Parts: sequence; C-alpha cells; structure tokens
Amino acid sequence: MSPDFHTVVGLGNPGSRYDGTRHNIGFAVVDALRAASFPHDGRGVEVECRPLAGRAISGSLGHSGWLERSGYLEAPLKVGDWSSTLIKPITFMNRSGEPLASYLSFRKIPISQVIVVHDEIDIPFGTVRIKVDGGEGGHNGLRSISALCGGRNYVRVRVGVGKPPPGSPLSKAEDGIATWVLNRFFQEEQQFAEEMVAKACAAVVMIAREGLKAAQNKFNR
Repeated sequence: MSPDFHTVVGLGNPGSRYDGTRHNIGFAVVDALRAASFPHDGRGVEVECRPLAGRAISGSLGHSGWLERSGYLEAPLKVGDWSSTLIKPITFMNRSGEPLASYLSFRKIPISQVIVVHDEIDIPFGTVRIKVDGGEGGHNGLRSISALCGGRNYVRVRVGVGKPPPGSPLSKAEDGIATWVLNRFFQEEQQFAEEMVAKACAAVVMIAREGLKAAQNKFNR
C-alpha cells in the first residue's frame, strides 16, 4: 500500500530576483497547485493548472492563500478526497531542509510521506520524472533535506530544466551549471516550461491518489 502523502514541498530561492529562474520551478509547481480549483473527482489537474503556469513561473501569482511560518510558507491543498499541505521553504535553496525538518517534527510526519518537487538538469528539458530515494545529483536543496529530515526515502518529482547547450560558454565554465539554473527560461522555451509545470502538478496528484507505481508508469516512459 502506498503511504499517505501529507506534504508536498516545492523548492526554490526566495526573493523577486529569483522569480522565473530554472531553479525555482519547484516553487512554480506548488504555486499553481495552490491557485487552481479542482473537481471533486480529482481529474483534469493538468488542464486546470496549465492557464496558471506562466504566472506561477514568473512568481506573479502572489502570496494570497499562503501562511507564513518560521522559515517557510504553508497552504492547504485538497483534490477530491485527498488533502495535503503545500510547503515553500523561504530559506535559500541550500538550507531547504532546516524549515522542513521543523515542520515534519512538529507534525510528526516521516520523510517517506513527503513529495519534493525540484528542478533537474539530468533529464531533458520539458520532461517530468518520478523517483524515490537515491542520490541528490549535486542538488543542494535535496542534500539539505536528506541530511536534516531523516534520510533519502522521499518521493522526488524531477522537473527537467536541461543543461547549457554544447558549445555555449556556460557548458565549459566552472560555475556554468549554477549560472544556468539561476537564469530564466528563454522566450522560445516558455510555452514548454508552462506545459511542464502543469504536467508536474498532475504528477504530484497522481502519486497521491493512484499510487507511486501508476504515476511512474505514466511519467517515466
């Protein structure tokens, strides 16, 4: 039996200078989930979230509906008969585990009941993949969560933001990956990024309502 997923965490950096960046795609996904309205049967998540995705990526959906806690923002999420809590750590990315650890300890929720949505450079741009456990692939937000929140046994919704194109200065620079993920999407990428956010929203809900295996079978093709 799949665990009950009580918490969905979107990763990003706080502050307007980071709005719209690849590294903040996790924030965009939970922002879209918070702002959407879902039918009772929980269907049509991708359709409901798609019109919100552009504003979610740009950070322009605002903070309405979010409650500010110590180090994170919190909002309820209800889709059909499933309810959960959305979390946005507002520490910087490399300290994401600190407020999440406090939240999980207070609520007595194990890390195995958490879904973390984050940017991923190691899968193609525009794709969404789901995995549990395993390494963090150099992602500082995941490293912080694994170190401080009870291990690696949490679900990751990996949102593909791609890598610097071959031959570009960033592909050769020592800090090229860090610069890449802190840059915004190119204009020609925007439509695909919005579709990807809506797809990631659907992945989150499918994991919770239909189980991890069903969601992996759909999204990990």
